Amino acid sequence: MKSQSRKLKQQIVGWSLACCIAASSVATERTSPKAAAPTAARQQLLDLEKEWAAAEDKYDPTVLRRILDEKFVATFNAAKTYDKEAFIKLFAGDVDPTASQTLTYDAVIIDGDTAVLVGIDTAHGTRNGAAYTEVYKYTATYIRRQGQWLALAEHIVDVPQAK
Repeated sequence: MKSQSRKLKQQIVGWSLACCIAASSVATERTSPKAAAPTAARQQLLDLEKEWAAAEDKYDPTVLRRILDEKFVATFNAAKTYDKEAFIKLFAGDVDPTASQTLTYDAVIIDGDTAVLVGIDTAHGTRNGAAYTEVYKYTATYIRRQGQWLALAEHIVDVPQAK
């Protein structure tokens, strides 16, 4: 019981630290001795993020199902929460051949088999014949299962356009 309590406290402290680091926009990486080298894990995550964005843009449900964990959950602004399949369906009717996303990162935090990425997603495309640009701030949480990174959660908020 004490070891479970200590482990829970360590997890709470770890997540609190991760949130503080992300909030201060400090890019960092921490890995356990058994984990891949920080640069390798970081590159795997960044590559996976690009693949995820491309799968959304071109609506590739096969790739999305591979990237998203079975327990995946997404929240947009303060609105509805979506599970894996509901999230994938969001992109089904919105295929835009001109769509693209540019991802930039405020923080990439890797701690063993858990990673948190905080970034900006700038989406470009065409809607009703007019070009658009939308900017979102997001936090994505990944877990590594059997050596493969999977997206566990994502929270996305609109960044208001400057007028």
